[in-house]
Amino acid sequence: MLDPACGSGNFLYVALEQMKRLEGEVLNFLDELGDTQGRLDLAGVSVDPHQLLGIEINPRAAAVAEMVLWIGYLQWHYRARGNVIPPLPVLKDFHNIECRDAVLAYDRVEYETDENGRPVTRWDGWTTRKTRPVTGLGVPDERAQVPVEKYINPRAAAWPPADFVISNPPFIGTKRMRAALGHGYTEALRHAYSDLGDGCDFVMYWWDKAARLVRSGGARTFGLITTNSIRQSFNRKVVDKHLDAKPCLSLALATPDHPWVDAADGAAVRIAMTVGVAGIHPGVLQAVINEQAGPDGAMADVASRTGSINADLSIGANLAHASTLASNADISGMGVALHGAGFILAEVEAAEIRPHGAAVVRGYVGGKDLLQ
Repeated sequence: MLDPACGSGNFLYVALEQMKRLEGEVLNFLDELGDTQGRLDLAGVSVDPHQLLGIEINPRAAAVAEMVLWIGYLQWHYRARGNVIPPLPVLKDFHNIECRDAVLAYDRVEYETDENGRPVTRWDGWTTRKTRPVTGLGVPDERAQVPVEKYINPRAAAWPPADFVISNPPFIGTKRMRAALGHGYTEALRHAYSDLGDGCDFVMYWWDKAARLVRSGGARTFGLITTNSIRQSFNRKVVDKHLDAKPCLSLALATPDHPWVDAADGAAVRIAMTVGVAGIHPGVLQAVINEQAGPDGAMADVASRTGSINADLSIGANLAHASTLASNADISGMGVALHGAGFILAEVEAAEIRPHGAAVVRGYVGGKDLLQ
C-alpha cells in the first residue's frame, strides 16, 4: 500500500491498524478450523511496516512517518501478544518512506538569467508585506523580488510498485499554484504533465498518476481525498480522460461533497472522495444528507445510490459531454465576479477612498449574504 503524500503517516497508520485487525480475524478463523499448517504458511507474510510505502517531500515528516508505523506495529504486538518481546531488531530500517517530490522529478534547479547574465526576478506576491503609513495595516510590498527558478529536465516522478494507493494530497487551487509553489516549479510541472493542460488543481496530478497506475495494472485500486472542485470543468477533464480511455477506469465509490477539517490550519473545507478501479464497473455514489458537529470534526449522514458514476461525480445522464445551445448565445452573463480578494476593501480602507471617489466604492452583497 502506498501513500504518495503521506505527511507524518496518519493514513498509513490507520491502514496498518485495519490490516492487522483483518489479519487477526483470519488467524482466529484458522484456529477455529484447527489449521495450524495455514498459520505456518503465513510466517514471513504477516502485515508489518515494510508493506506500507510513502512519499513525502518534508524530511522531518518523512522521518516521523516511518517511526509512526513502527509505533503502531509495536502497539498491536503488545496488545495481541502481551509482554512477549518482538523479534530483534525491534526497529528495522526498510527505507519504505521516501523523502522526495511525489509528482515532479528533475535533474537540478538553476536561476533564470537575462541576456546580460543577471538573474531574472519576479514579485513575490503576498509573501513580503509592508506597513501602510495611514492605517498601519500590513499590505503586500510591491518592491519585494525573488529569483525565477528553472527546473532542468522536468518529468513525471515514478512511484514504487504497490497494490493499493491511498492519499490526501495538498489542496492548492490552480490560481494559487504560482504563489504557493513558485513560477519555475509550476511551469516545470505543467510541462511534465502537458496532456493535463494548465487549468487543473495541484491535487489532480496525484489523481492522474494514480489513475494511470490502476489502468495499466500497476495497482489494483486507488482512493484519494481531493477538494470538491474535482467536479469543475478543468479538473473534471482529468477524470473524464481516464473514464473514456482504453483500457478505461471506473469510479467504484464517490462522495462529491463532504465536510472536512484541514489538519494544517483547522479550517473547515469541503472535500470529495473517489475510489478508482480498472475496467467497466458500477459504483456507489454517496450524497451527504445531514451534518452535525462531532468530537473530531463534522459528522455526516449519507445516502447511497448505485450505478455508473460520471466524471462530474453524478449518476445518470453524463452532463460532462453536454454541448452549448447555439440559440442561447449572447443572451445571458455570469454576473459580477470579483476574481480575488484584492477587490474587497476593509471599512477603514473604504473610508479613505470615499471622500475622493465615492462613486467607485460600493457595498457588495453576495449570494451567501442574501441566503443568510
